[in-house]
Amino acid sequence: MADDRVVATQLERIEQYHGELREKQQSLSRTDLLTETTEQRAVERMFENAIQACADLAKHIASTDFGFDGDTSKEAIRILGREGIIDEETADTLVAAVGFRNVLAHEYDDVDYDEVYENLKTGLDVYDAFSRQVARWVREQE
Repeated sequence: MADDRVVATQLERIEQYHGELREKQQSLSRTDLLTETTEQRAVERMFENAIQACADLAKHIASTDFGFDGDTSKEAIRILGREGIIDEETADTLVAAVGFRNVLAHEYDDVDYDEVYENLKTGLDVYDAFSRQVARWVREQE
């Protein structure tokens, strides 16, 4: 069974990172993101943190409750989708976000800041959806 402390800590982290991204969503212009390296690095790191926190929580739940013994974040997320913890749309979006995180973390020269900006403007709901769905599942397990 998933450790309540781990779940709570990860949910708090997701909420924090999601909040930070929301602040940037409200305050950062496309021009500033496209031209200011400091803003680029800050937003990249915020996305990396939010996505990684979701992936870590998915891996924790998948391994403790469903026998997941792999180490890929995408597969752990898919397990949560198959088990009905998160809905299909959230699972698919979060799997794509893991790929986005990998680009941000490992392919610095290939980062498309127009795509980063679009994700900032339109792609933040997944973190709230994931958190709400996982929290609901935890409550149902009690």
